[in-house]
Amino acid sequence: MTEPRLNGTATLDELRREHRLLDAKIDHIENGPGLASPQLKELKRRRLELRDRIARLERAAGG
Repeated sequence: MTEPRLNGTATLDELRREHRLLDAKIDHIENGPGLASPQLKELKRRRLELRDRIARLERAAGG
């Protein structure tokens, strides 16, 4: 069973899954041939935003 949607937005599980996917993409870029610096910077920015959003939702949910 999935958790209910929070304020009509993505569930914590969905946000965590997206965060894990960004981690994998970032690892791939960092460990791959060449460095896609602008792309890497944007992915890291999105990952940080997700982490902050997840933390806010967890606090709001009491855990």
